[in-house]
Amino acid sequence: MEFNWDKKWSVGIDKIDHQHKELFDRINKLVSAMREGKGKDEVIETLSFLEEYVIKHFNDEEEMQRKSNYPKYDIQHKQHEEFKEELRELRKVFEKAGVSALFVINVQQKMSSWWRKHIRELDRDLGGFLIESSK
Repeated sequence: MEFNWDKKWSVGIDKIDHQHKELFDRINKLVSAMREGKGKDEVIETLSFLEEYVIKHFNDEEEMQRKSNYPKYDIQHKQHEEFKEELRELRKVFEKAGVSALFVINVQQKMSSWWRKHIRELDRDLGGFLIESSK
C-alpha cells in the first residue's frame, strides 16, 4: 500500500503541506525498501532520516502553534511525542528482528493511522486556525 499525496491531506499552509509531502515520499521509500528486501543499511538510513525529519517538522509546526497561540497545542505536542516514540520502537523491532511481512504491515498500519487521525483532523484544524488568524 502506497501513501499518495492528495488534496484531502492538505492543511492549507504551504510549509506544512510541503513537509507532509516529503514525509509521504520517505515513508513510501521505507516501505518499498522493506518489501523489496533491500539491505538493512538502506532501511536503517531511511528510518534515521524519518526520525530526524519528523523532529524538524514537529518543531516547525509547534513553533507556528506557539506563535499563534493555537489552543490545541498540548494535544498536538502529545501526539507528536507519541509518534516519535512509535518511530523509535519501529527501529528497535527492525534492528532486533529485521524485515518480515508482519513488520511491513505494522509500519503501513501505523502510518495510515497517523495520516488519518493526526493530519486529517488535527493538522487540518491547525491549518484552518492559522489561515483564519492571519486575516
